[in-house]
Amino acid sequence: MLVGDISIADLFDAIGDTLALPPAATPDDEITRSTLLGHRIAAICAAVEHVRTTGDPTTALDLLDTAMEAHPATSYTHRPPSPRHPGSPR
Repeated sequence: MLVGDISIADLFDAIGDTLALPPAATPDDEITRSTLLGHRIAAICAAVEHVRTTGDPTTALDLLDTAMEAHPATSYTHRPPSPRHPGSPR
């Protein structure tokens, strides 16, 4: 479905991008990541509701872009797990 220059597939791609966050490395990072994801999910709900009520995916994409800027993935530290020391238990 094409509305103006924006297709619904574009909106689905943007939703996927909004949900894509790297994994957290620590329990504190996981708490922050979960909060961030909650903000982004709320933005997705608002975007979908906007499309449902107005038929305007362009503004919905703007809502998602704004949410990603307001709640960037860099707001929590993603660190790879530290390597295990030789001989340490698994």
